[in-house]
Order: sequence, then structure tokens, then C-alpha cells
Amino acid sequence: MALTSKSLDSNLRLAFESQAGVTRLTHRQAGGLCHIGKPYWDGRTLLTQLINPTAGLFSGDRLKADITLGENSSVLLSSPSACRLHSMESGSSEVVQQFTLGPNSHLEVLPDLLIPQASSHGSVRTRIDLHESASLAFLDILAPGRLAHGESLAFRHFATALDIYRDGLPLARERARLTPSTDAWRLQTHVGQPAFVATLWLHLPRVDGLSELLSTGESLLSEKTIHVGATELAPHFGVFRLLTPCSLSLRKACLHLREHLAPSIPQLLTRTGKF
Repeated sequence: MALTSKSLDSNLRLAFESQAGVTRLTHRQAGGLCHIGKPYWDGRTLLTQLINPTAGLFSGDRLKADITLGENSSVLLSSPSACRLHSMESGSSEVVQQFTLGPNSHLEVLPDLLIPQASSHGSVRTRIDLHESASLAFLDILAPGRLAHGESLAFRHFATALDIYRDGLPLARERARLTPSTDAWRLQTHVGQPAFVATLWLHLPRVDGLSELLSTGESLLSEKTIHVGATELAPHFGVFRLLTPCSLSLRKACLHLREHLAPSIPQLLTRTGKF
């Protein structure tokens, strides 16, 4: 971790291994922009909380995360509160994260909202490398701003990049560069309301009938206050995307979706206390 007068440059490195059927955190490097709560094994998966002590990122902050799951390990990574891209007069902040999933491993990533505040400028780059037998449930949630403070699409710029690979071959590549003056529609409903957006990426090699699972999940969530779409992109690989002007509706929808998937993914029976 490097400390300057105004910013932090932090590295997070975590390695998990399965030992006698129990997943353990075997390597840990943390501090600065990311701390770790005490992991808890519930018999299915190892719950690990990632905590940002500054409740977000300031100008010049950079967090680089490298998280590896060994064979047969099962991990849930969650955060207890929203992460903010704090207001900044100049400069930008950056998160770069790498996830590597070994044979028969399972990873669920369950964060809270990412909130770009007024005048903020930030980016998030993610790469996920999957073994063909690994399972994944990767959620991200983006807010249009601090609506309770009267901020809506008031950030300067936000960029996100996601790459998912299975055994070295690309499964998904997504890029978004959001500048409110030109791209506001990406975080708005069809009638122009500011909207919260959630995306859930799924890789489920041991689930047959993924297309039906996606379709029934889409039907479960469809209502007037929330728009949802689901697509099977490749064998055993699909995505849900949810959009709504209400953060509470989005949280409830994510919970219902998790409950819908749990019979097919036993690790999702784990209670998180979120949403």
C-alpha cells in the first residue's frame, strides 16, 4: 500500500483452498482501501466480508484485487454497505479486480450499491478466469447517484469493463463508458426516470436446463416497477439484467432471484443478512 497526501494505492490478495472438505483462507494481503472481516464457514461456503474503511474512493485512489479459489473451494464475497465514488474536483479513481476459479470451485460475489457521486470520475475493470467445472454467481449493482441528496446522473464519467474466460476462451466481454451528458439513457427507465441497474452473471456447469431457469426467473421478477431480461450466452453460462427506479425494489428482486436459483445452486442457501 502506497500512501500519498491525498490518495491510496492498495493491493488485495486472497487465496482460498479446500482442506478436508472445508474452505479456508490460506493467503491474505489486505489494508488501505479494503479490509477483511473474519471469515465464517457455514457448512456450504466460506462467508468473507470485504470492508472499505473510507466508504468509497477519492481522487487518485486505486485498488487492485487478485482473488484465487483452489480446487473444490466455495466462497461468498460480500460487502456490508454501499461503496461510493466520492466527489472530486479533478482526477479519477480506479478498481482493477481479477478472479481465478479452479476445478469444481464456487464463487458468489454479492456487493452492495456502487454510487457515483456528483463530479466523480471512476472506473472498474474486472477479469474472471473459470475452470470449466467451476460455478459462478457474480452480481454488480450501479446507482445513478445519491438520489436522497438530490443527485441524479451528476457524476463526470464512469467506465466499466468486464471479461469472463472459460479455460482460456472468452465467454463474455462488456464495456460501458458513461458520461451523463451523452449516455444518461443507460441509467434511465423508458420514461426518463433515473434507474438502478443490477447485472448477475452465472456459470453453472452442473445445472441442466439453464435456459428454463433463466426464463422462469425472468417471469418471477417481471412487474410494473422493475424491468428484467435474461439471456443464455453459451452452454451453462447466462446473465440477468435488472433495471428499476427504486433501490428497495432492486434489493428485493436480487433476493428473490437468489432464492429462485438456490434449489439449483446449494451454496445460495447460505444466509447473508443482505437485502
